Amino acid sequence: MVEINELKILFLIESGSRAWGWESEDSDYDYRGVYIPDYENIEEVKEQINLKIGALDIELWDLRKFLRLFLKSNPSVWEWLSSDIIYVDNPLRGELRKIFNEGFSRYTLKKHYISMARDNFYKYINGIGEEANLKKYLYILRSIACVLWIDKYDCPPPKNYKEVITVLPKNIQVFFKKIVRDKKKSESLMGKRNKEVESFILGVCNTKFEQDKDTFDKEQLNNIFKREIEKNKND
Repeated sequence: MVEINELKILFLIESGSRAWGWESEDSDYDYRGVYIPDYENIEEVKEQINLKIGALDIELWDLRKFLRLFLKSNPSVWEWLSSDIIYVDNPLRGELRKIFNEGFSRYTLKKHYISMARDNFYKYINGIGEEANLKKYLYILRSIACVLWIDKYDCPPPKNYKEVITVLPKNIQVFFKKIVRDKKKSESLMGKRNKEVESFILGVCNTKFEQDKDTFDKEQLNNIFKREIEKNKND
């Protein structure tokens, strides 16, 4: 079993409900981070490490995998770079955040968030009766807010819900905040479905997006990769 303290972790952040700002008292801690393995070892590099320790859900990617997905404007990369809850920090995180913010593909991120919203809606809300677990609206509406944020501000969305939902209509914001208050008391939050909110959700989910490409400099990220490996050789 991998020991966390044996890894060269570059940064480690909180993801999920605690980073979004709507955790319950019994919510898990979703640790996500990037580490540097021994790339000069003859053994194959382990690209991803997953551990479950009590209330800690840990997922780590090696630096090569992180940068490879970075080049594709991978949404998880941005979610990790944008977290406000940081357990282990490194100047690299801020450097990569700036590069991502300047060169990401708007289409890739919006397509991801809309797909999440649509999938969650049809899986957990639509067609299951007059009642639903209301916390699922949070995941759906946050995803939609992320899309609207990108359209309005031409930059990736913030992690915490309090900021990102400001782009939603006022009545949707009120609905969202009420569910957050109720969710903090109970994870299983069953209640009557809201048809007005669902109409708004479906309207945004049917939006067509203009395609674009990211403008990352692959050579720049290759140089960052080499620099970090060299820097951590003797640590």
